[in-house]
Amino acid sequence: MTFLFDFVKQFSNELANLAERIEDKLFSEPHASLIQARLYSEHLVKLISKQEELEELYPLKHAERIHKLYRQNAIEEDIYLKLEWIRKKGNKAVHDVKEVETVDILQTHKFLFEISVWYMQLYVTYEFEAPAYKLPLTQKLNVLQATDQDESLKRYLDKKIDDMRVEMQRQFEDIRVGKEVENTSKPEIPSTHKVQLSASNVHLQFKNEKITVPSELANMSITTLPVSGCKYLLREFLRVGITSLKKIKEPMDELHMKLNGIGTHGMEKFWAQIISIESVVLMNKSEIPDVEAKIITISEEIDKLFDKHKFKLNHPTKKAIEFEHRITKEIVYLLPNKLTTIVLHPDTAKEKFEIPDKPSHNTALRSFPKAINKGKTPTNFGYSFKFQSEEELDDFLHKLNNA
Repeated sequence: MTFLFDFVKQFSNELANLAERIEDKLFSEPHASLIQARLYSEHLVKLISKQEELEELYPLKHAERIHKLYRQNAIEEDIYLKLEWIRKKGNKAVHDVKEVETVDILQTHKFLFEISVWYMQLYVTYEFEAPAYKLPLTQKLNVLQATDQDESLKRYLDKKIDDMRVEMQRQFEDIRVGKEVENTSKPEIPSTHKVQLSASNVHLQFKNEKITVPSELANMSITTLPVSGCKYLLREFLRVGITSLKKIKEPMDELHMKLNGIGTHGMEKFWAQIISIESVVLMNKSEIPDVEAKIITISEEIDKLFDKHKFKLNHPTKKAIEFEHRITKEIVYLLPNKLTTIVLHPDTAKEKFEIPDKPSHNTALRSFPKAINKGKTPTNFGYSFKFQSEEELDDFLHKLNNA
C-alpha cells in the first residue's frame, strides 16, 4: 500500500518518516501526533525559508519565521493560515494535558499534506501530480458511517476554520499593513542587471573582498538598509557620522576599530547581508561566497536570444526570470527547469498557441492573473512551453512576436 506522504522523500527522508509516524499514531496517540505535526511544520518552514534565501544570521523562533515568510510574500495567506493552525494546536498540545480532539488532529494531518504538496509543486518540480487526499479513517474511529462521517466532519471543521479566521483577522491586518509600509517606504533597489557603471556608484572593501554598490543603495539612509540584526551597529555608524554607505571611506575591517562594542564578527554579519543584496556586485568573482546565488543564471546564448527578439530582463529571482518586450510590453517568464521552460500569460498563450492541458501555478509569475489551484487562495498562473534546443526557443519567440 502506497504511503500518502511517500512523495515527501523526494526532498526529505526525515520528514517523510516523521509523517509516517504521525499517521501511524494518529488515533492511538493523537496528543503525541499533534506535537510531532508541529515539529514537521517547523522543519518544513525552515526548508521554505532556506529556499527563499530569507534565513537570518541569528536564530528565529518558529512563529517569527512564518510571519517573515508571509510578510515578504514567500507564502500565501492560505499556507500561512494552515501553518499557524498547526503551530497553535501543537503548542497547545505541549502545554495542555487535556485530551486532543480527534477533528483537530485529522485537520492537522490534512493541512500537513496540503502544505507538503504545495512545497513539492513550487520548489521540487512544477509537474508534480499530487495523490488524492484520503482521510485516514480506521476501525479505531467508530462514529458514523463513512459517507455521513465525512460530511459531519467537514461541517465541524469548516466552523473551526471560520472561528480561527476571526481569531487571526487582526493579526492578518497588522501584517498586511506592515507589508504595505515596507513596500511604500523603502526605495526600490535595482537588480544586478540594471546596475550601470557610474562615478556615483560606491566601492566598499572588507578584508580581501571588494564590491560595487549602486548609487540608489549607497545613498539610502543607513537605518533603512535591508539588513537584519544590526541595529546596534547602525546606531554606531550614525554616531561616527556614517549616515549612508556612501560615507564609508575606508576598508570596513578597519572601520570597526572606531565603533564601540563592534568586533570583526559584527562587521562580518553586516557585510554578509550587504553582499547578498541583488544589486551589489562583487568585483572579484573568484571570491564570491555561496550567498551570491540569489537568482537564476542563464547562458549567454539564451540571453542573446531574448535580446534578439526585443525582450529585456526585467526581474530575476530564484524561482523565475521575468522578461519584458521592449515595444509590446508583453511579459514572459523563464523557469529554472532542466529543459528551457517559458511561461506565457494565459490570454497570450490561448491566442497564439495550442495550450497545454493544465496551467502552471507559481507565485513567481507575479505579473500574471491569479486563480484557485489547490486550497482557497488564488495563485498566479500561466501556460508553460518547453524546448529541447535554442533553435526551438528561437522559433517560439519569433512566433510569439509575429503571430
